[in-house]
Amino acid sequence: MTVTRAEVQQLLDQVALTPRFERTAAAEELVRVADASADDEMRFRARLELVESFFYATAKHRMFAPFAYLVRCYDAEPDWLTDADRHRVLWLHKWMVVDLLDHPEISLAQLESVLGGMRDRYVAAGEGLAPVLSCAYVLHAHVHGAAASEAEYLEWRRAPRTRLSDCKGCEPDQRISHLAELGRHQEVVDELGPVVRGEVGCSEQPQRAVAMALASIVELGDVETAAASHRSAYRASRRNPGETAAVARHLEVLARTGNVSRGLDVLTEQLDALDRPSTPMTGMQLAAAATRLLRRVVEAGDGDLLVHGRGREPERAVDLLARVEAQALTTARRFDERNGTTTVGDGIRRWISAPDLPTLPLGSTHPDRTTARPLDLPRVPAHPALQEDVDLDALDVAALADLAALAQRVAHRPTWGRLAAHWSARRDTETAVVRPRADLDAFCAWSSPDPEPELTRSAAQLYRQLGDEAEAVLVELLGDLRAGLPIEPEPVLRAVDATGTTSQRALVRSRLAVDAPDDLAARLRGEALDLLAAVSELTPHDRGLVARLRLATAPDGPVLEPLEDDEEPEVRVQVLGGRAGAGANAGDLTGTFALLDDAATVARRAGAPALALHVEAARARAFVASGDHERAEAHAMSVAAAALDEDLADVAIDCRTLVAQIMARRGRELEAIELAESTLGIVPRDRVVPRRQRRYRTEQRLSLLDLASRLSSAMAEPDRAGALAREAVELATGPDGTAALACHALHRLAGLRESVDAVEATRIYAEALDAAIVSGLDAAALVIRRDRIWARFDADGLDAALADLQSARTANDVAQARILADPSAAGDLETWDFPWEDATLRTLSAQLLRQADEYQRALDELEGLPEAWQALGDGARALDSETLRGIALLEVGRDEEGLALLDDVAVRARAAGATQVGSHAAGSAATWLDQAGRPDEAQAFWERHFGDDG
Repeated sequence: MTVTRAEVQQLLDQVALTPRFERTAAAEELVRVADASADDEMRFRARLELVESFFYATAKHRMFAPFAYLVRCYDAEPDWLTDADRHRVLWLHKWMVVDLLDHPEISLAQLESVLGGMRDRYVAAGEGLAPVLSCAYVLHAHVHGAAASEAEYLEWRRAPRTRLSDCKGCEPDQRISHLAELGRHQEVVDELGPVVRGEVGCSEQPQRAVAMALASIVELGDVETAAASHRSAYRASRRNPGETAAVARHLEVLARTGNVSRGLDVLTEQLDALDRPSTPMTGMQLAAAATRLLRRVVEAGDGDLLVHGRGREPERAVDLLARVEAQALTTARRFDERNGTTTVGDGIRRWISAPDLPTLPLGSTHPDRTTARPLDLPRVPAHPALQEDVDLDALDVAALADLAALAQRVAHRPTWGRLAAHWSARRDTETAVVRPRADLDAFCAWSSPDPEPELTRSAAQLYRQLGDEAEAVLVELLGDLRAGLPIEPEPVLRAVDATGTTSQRALVRSRLAVDAPDDLAARLRGEALDLLAAVSELTPHDRGLVARLRLATAPDGPVLEPLEDDEEPEVRVQVLGGRAGAGANAGDLTGTFALLDDAATVARRAGAPALALHVEAARARAFVASGDHERAEAHAMSVAAAALDEDLADVAIDCRTLVAQIMARRGRELEAIELAESTLGIVPRDRVVPRRQRRYRTEQRLSLLDLASRLSSAMAEPDRAGALAREAVELATGPDGTAALACHALHRLAGLRESVDAVEATRIYAEALDAAIVSGLDAAALVIRRDRIWARFDADGLDAALADLQSARTANDVAQARILADPSAAGDLETWDFPWEDATLRTLSAQLLRQADEYQRALDELEGLPEAWQALGDGARALDSETLRGIALLEVGRDEEGLALLDDVAVRARAAGATQVGSHAAGSAATWLDQAGRPDEAQAFWERHFGDDG
């Protein structure tokens, strides 16, 4: 098949439009088509794109073959070769030396050959040799070390820069690296200065230069600068595969300065970069830094500490250490074998064994897990029959089943796990078909955090052999619920109701309610309570069931009334925690902490670390309510660390989110967003959970996404803010979302898109409004109606915006009339300020009309508006309205009246301390005078109000 030049050019244009990190597939197809065209020029241009695509896709080792083709074409000097082509080929030579160094499969002879060819071509082209000398230094230092390459370094530094030199923002990287390697730390900081001050820079700076210089800054004792520099630079590099080497430097410094907890956070984020590094070199460096960190963890006796990565099974620190150390040293050996020296291996061993640096103050939000006092978590219940030294082997099957039933009532997971493990090891020796054996199988299946289908089947079979069909169905129902299988309630109810006891009939309703829709769940729980109310004497199991049902249906009622001492610790902790939260909301902090102490006692008596951590998470929130933010931060982060070790991701996420919110409120945005985004990487283990818990997790993650999106927006990271907001929308509109959650997420995304794509923003606002109406969020609906007006103006013009504004006014009036007629219908509009909203919408109408140059209509809308704002007690908005009126008067030809009003507003605003309002008024008048050809009056007007400010 013949391919035309035009077809190749079309593909070239498509590749140019493809994001550079995604071009490889398109560039490879381009080369295939260009080769079929038999057009040498097109083949050349296709390979130029292919080399660059390999570079940006971190597949640099694949650049060699297409580059060789480019060089052959360059040397042949065909007529179609342009000056721009020659420049690109000469530029690519630098990549072929410096970047291919990072791949040990590329031989040293190949690299030296490219360097020699580079020198020859630069000389022939009349180009200065500074870029060649730079590459020569990098190659020599890689093979022989920085100290042995001082002559090469100085030769490069003395050579004049050329048009082919790296940009002034990139060159400091190599200089800083050389000086740092030699321990010339003050010179490192001197080199860094122009980069961080913005005197030189590029898209990859200052973060890369900061990473290279970070250890030197600490060595010089400027730890405050180092801490701030680390936070900002790491954030810029953390998601860029091309900056893994910079990330490795950050991790190395964290390890050497004793910031183990933060180091583990960074390592957790970068586990994928370890497994799939952008180059062997950067993967080796990251592995060496991880080794330095993990050695510290293991040497502190925390080798069993679990390192969690997103979408990964937790890995013990000691196991991860063995893996990353082997990766670092094995890769270093490959480089040394290629180079014929031990330089790379010696350097990596220095990374691993580098001495400690002065402490780097990164705050209490990352307590050091190896030195901070761990939380004292209970693991053994108080009941004497459930102590760890009880001889379980001495118990017969019936006694063991009774002990398991007792543990269900008064203990928690560690004890359940110990009894279940004993029975699992023993059950094959007990073959008699007796109820205790069935009960123990059912207990093991019930108490495991993961489904145990074999034990469920065994228990159900034994119950049927014993003639208890209802209990068999109950066991199978629980197994299906744990496995996430769909369940039809009616057949299950019929099966249990046909033969079951009153307790079994109540229990089946309670279990079905766990994953049922809200209305059905409420009905089933009500039926269960009615059944148990008719029982003359409740068993211990029945008492616990009543308490759990009351907690689900009326948590403020007599939930604990049916229980005896120490029964149902989980219910007790939830009740006490709920009362503590209510006390905190009411301002009774003394009572709140007393209730939390009671809850902690319950958790301790039950030997329940999970319950204890829930209590301590609530205590952190109580510290916030008391105003003790520093204690809240430290406590919440300690709870989060312990929760991760206990595989309680929900608790860890809650606590870390709380800390991020505290940081954001206290002006520590960079720390807050770091913590929020690292927390987004914590994902609960993939197991089936009840619908209520799925909804809770959805709300939890949405809260975190919203926080991170807001912080990203505040830090002028619109792309990141938008990506987080879109993820929130996808989650809120997904299977575990609700209309109320979708309303908030859509509203947030619409606001972010408004300045980018008004048409899209208008559509998203409409979806948010629909969700607000469906979910009965009246206040949110009014806010969305107001917020979408500017987007509609930008998308569809003035008339459409004014129509939306009138709709918002009507909705505000209708809501006010409804509430005046029936105050009990206020709902979430109980605190809504209807007059304030009316004034806001009138102001917005005037602003729209002014923006559309409809100045007379704006004046009509402004009539009486300043007085309305004054009556509402908002003097600043009143002055703003008068400023807008003054501007409109100028535009309709009422010059003297407008200037007099703006002059008066500027005076009154300044007297009231509203400097920004006064500046706007004076500036508007001065600008109008200047544009009207009256510059002297403009200058005099401005100086009259602000001339003494200079």
